[in-house]
Amino acid sequence: MDHVLIVEDHEENRNLLKMLLEANGYRVTAAGDGLEALAAARRDRPDAVVSDVLMPKMDGFALCRAWMQDSALRSIPFIFYSATYVRPDDEQFAMALGAVRYLIKPVEAQVFLRELRAMLRQWAGRAAPGPAAPLDDAASHVLHESALARKLEDKMAQLEAANRKQRESEEKYRRFYDNLQDVYVEAGLDGTILEMSPQVATLSKGQYKREDLIGTSVNALYADSQYRDAILEAIKQRGRAIDVDSMFRNRDGSLVPCSVSATVVRGADGELRTVATLRDITGRKQAERELIEAETRFRSLVEQWFTGIFVIQDQGLAYCNPRFVQILGYAAQAELTGKDLLSIAAENDVAATADALRRFFLEQAA
Repeated sequence: MDHVLIVEDHEENRNLLKMLLEANGYRVTAAGDGLEALAAARRDRPDAVVSDVLMPKMDGFALCRAWMQDSALRSIPFIFYSATYVRPDDEQFAMALGAVRYLIKPVEAQVFLRELRAMLRQWAGRAAPGPAAPLDDAASHVLHESALARKLEDKMAQLEAANRKQRESEEKYRRFYDNLQDVYVEAGLDGTILEMSPQVATLSKGQYKREDLIGTSVNALYADSQYRDAILEAIKQRGRAIDVDSMFRNRDGSLVPCSVSATVVRGADGELRTVATLRDITGRKQAERELIEAETRFRSLVEQWFTGIFVIQDQGLAYCNPRFVQILGYAAQAELTGKDLLSIAAENDVAATADALRRFFLEQAA
């Protein structure tokens, strides 16, 4: 059974590679850095070593250098397996140190196993070749420093790209935040306002600024505690409050009708807090009042109209005015509501019509 030493500082990656090799018939020794690997190899000589590059204490390049300087280990084939040092210069340096393979992660499991088997077959029973022109300490140090510098450059470029993306994201968020028509509020569970968007100045018609309210209690902004309780109950029941009617109390005591949506989240500091948006619905409430007033005026007109008026819904009488009731000879609207117009007894209609004609002729004769 071939014995493979794997050198990987990330425990999860190390365990996955160990399980893969053991499942395919290899005996495996695992180490977390170059120093551990050297000690393990000297205790129990492996048939091959598979090493990451970026590791603490002693990285893969330093390990390979020390490996090739150890007369008891240099004949064992050395494979690099890295996801961080991926430039051609890195591979050239690794091969100059004496490595026989340089694999770049990620590699499919079957491809990795095929490479390992091929390497073991190639060097079975004989020593793996050392570097064609062994590097002296000075050259090795220079190349190692160059590799580290390249990695630092890559990391700096990645960091700059990440920072640029974060700045763009923050700028986009800030534009959205500053142009949001609703008022955004964050408050601790005790009600202390942690953040509030500048739009509160518009909602309050200039009576409040964002800076006036941060650090104060959000409870003071409710016209009545019942509004706060309704929002908290909605969050308790459904996990969030959506479009709950409320009243915002202004500095001068005037009230602004609002629609509130809120939920509870965990902040970056790990503390729970309430986040909410407040929308001024003064216009909507005014429109609702005007609609109710218009409906009231229309109903009054219909109720007093001298012509019979009725409304049919789902084949039944949904409404009829008093004159329609009178024409059909019924005593009240309730007697007709819900009836199928065709099911109303014809004799009632005839009797009512005859009675109406009789009264008409009597009035004419008088």
